Amino acid sequence: MGVLKRIKAYILAADPTWVEISVSAYYPYVQEIVVSYDRRGLGWTGAPVALDESLERLRAIDVDGKMRFSPGDFSGSVRDPMENDTLQRNVALQLASEGADWVLQLDTDEYLPSPSALFGAIQKADLLGIGAVEWPMRVLYRNLPKGEALEICGRDGGDHFEYIAPIAVRSGKRLVHSRQTNGAVLRAVVRGDRSSVQLSRPLAAGELREELLNAEEAIIHNSWARSPADLRRKLASWSHASARAWVYYWGRWLPSVWTWRWMRNLHPFFGGVWPALRVCPIPLPRAIGPGSEVAAGRRLAKVQQDNFLPIDLSMKKPFHNET
Repeated sequence: MGVLKRIKAYILAADPTWVEISVSAYYPYVQEIVVSYDRRGLGWTGAPVALDESLERLRAIDVDGKMRFSPGDFSGSVRDPMENDTLQRNVALQLASEGADWVLQLDTDEYLPSPSALFGAIQKADLLGIGAVEWPMRVLYRNLPKGEALEICGRDGGDHFEYIAPIAVRSGKRLVHSRQTNGAVLRAVVRGDRSSVQLSRPLAAGELREELLNAEEAIIHNSWARSPADLRRKLASWSHASARAWVYYWGRWLPSVWTWRWMRNLHPFFGGVWPALRVCPIPLPRAIGPGSEVAAGRRLAKVQQDNFLPIDLSMKKPFHNET
């Protein structure tokens, strides 16, 4: 894999909702995964999180002994929840940076369908001297009674992607706000995407945008598609926790199983970012047991590595912005 031979990752152990699905997707590719958690089992607000369940499920996944479990203190009442979020990520990133070229920073409710596509983007960023790679996400909102899931879509019912934060950074980077970091970033764009809110904004300083993936290769983010009890637990410890989030939960999210067809501008904090809802048209990952997931992941990794073509070094060029 050339410049990508030393890839590590960190995760924050607090949310077990999709932990096997999320971690098993990239487990075969990384040398080590730093598992960061609050030693008291508390979230960034000081509310309890599902730590024991998260750690138990992570240890079941770790068939190759790649995980390094690292407790810390990340729920201090003196700091704002977002400061605790950023602090924990920086501590975990520093540990994962040891002996690594790049570090993945995927949350455990995010599923990466195509690791090889991401690694190609990382390799390109490395060759261009860019220190962070952002990958788009499609956002799940609510589970329906028949097993389907609602996802955020465009106002016309078409695909909708969010470009939120880097999910891969060069080792030694410093995060400034949750997963955000200063400096140049490669924003990987879905081919043909012209409607996402973030793409309508002018290029930021140091931002390179390139169409590098297809719609089905975007991350699937299980943001709010949980049981009411699980979502209440998330909101209680969330770095965005606020009275407004709870009003939104009771007033809009909870009844959305009946009202979703008529809902518009439904983001809890920035209405226009989530235009509308539709039934997710793509197959969603399902938990099939951690052992079988990892075994399947190993087979997939072997196929993808055998067919991985490193980027031609002649592509290297000075950093510049593109639209």
